[in-house]
Amino acid sequence: MSLLISKIVSMIGLGFVTWIIGLFPILGAKKGWSIKLLDQSGKKVLIYSMLLCFGGGVILTSCLTHMLPDVREIYEKSLEEGSFSDSGLPIPEICVLSGFLMIFIIEEIAHILVSRYTSSNSGGTEVSLEKPEQNGAHGHSHDIELDGDNSFEAVARGFLVILALCIHDLFEGIALGVARQESSVWFLLLAFASHKWVISACLGVKWARSSIRPMVSFLYISTFCIVSPIGIGIGMALTDPTKEGELMSSSLVVVQGIATGSLLYVTFFEILEKERQKDVSGIAQALSFTAGFIFMVLLGLAEVQSEVQEEVSGNHTLKAFI
Repeated sequence: MSLLISKIVSMIGLGFVTWIIGLFPILGAKKGWSIKLLDQSGKKVLIYSMLLCFGGGVILTSCLTHMLPDVREIYEKSLEEGSFSDSGLPIPEICVLSGFLMIFIIEEIAHILVSRYTSSNSGGTEVSLEKPEQNGAHGHSHDIELDGDNSFEAVARGFLVILALCIHDLFEGIALGVARQESSVWFLLLAFASHKWVISACLGVKWARSSIRPMVSFLYISTFCIVSPIGIGIGMALTDPTKEGELMSSSLVVVQGIATGSLLYVTFFEILEKERQKDVSGIAQALSFTAGFIFMVLLGLAEVQSEVQEEVSGNHTLKAFI
């Protein structure tokens, strides 16, 4: 029951809380509040970058120390049950790489669509997934500019930006939903929330400062926030104990492997690569990323110590009872 509760809390944290964070600056702008304090300039850009790098360190550590070993464990269990035939290939690692490449291809397709919409109306609203100082580069940064009119093209381009972000969130939610231990759920929630909340705040500020109608911005934020809970629900359905054990184990190996690969892509291409291109202190970014790594290692150590103490306490209680 505690595992179910932790996943429900995760749905609220990645869905409702993210929605509130993103909606706050939009509502503030509509009511005439000043959002000057939220302008991304100077130290604020550095703080924003450091927070994203910290989240990247948390996500990478979670992938390599929790998710990947879990995929390997499920796969070995599936071999014992006969769900997978032993082909001699490293199936878990292949699934992880498949997820990495799948997100890579989807991102490039999304970039092509965004570029076509942008070039179709060069004099209107510009939705950019690129750094302006990168001549011809085609990265997919979280720094999204939405300035100009409210034409259908502008709305469509903005939706494609949200779609690109939602692809990652869906697999993040699935990875959390298929987690089999309560501690793993809390670890992944911390990893994903530290990244998604910062992005949601940035999106809210960008849209609050743009000329896009508040209702359109509201729909964008709502779409961005609802995807993670949907992914968690999909993951929970895949781990439903009423399903056939063999089918469930086979699905978990593939789905969790793909989810792990997608998160590795997010860490290296969506966080590290893009943040290093910003005109901020590189050593501050590296230290923030390292801090995320150390933080998750310390949490893992605390979890191990807690399990050891519970085991020792249980043994003492059993001996006293005997």
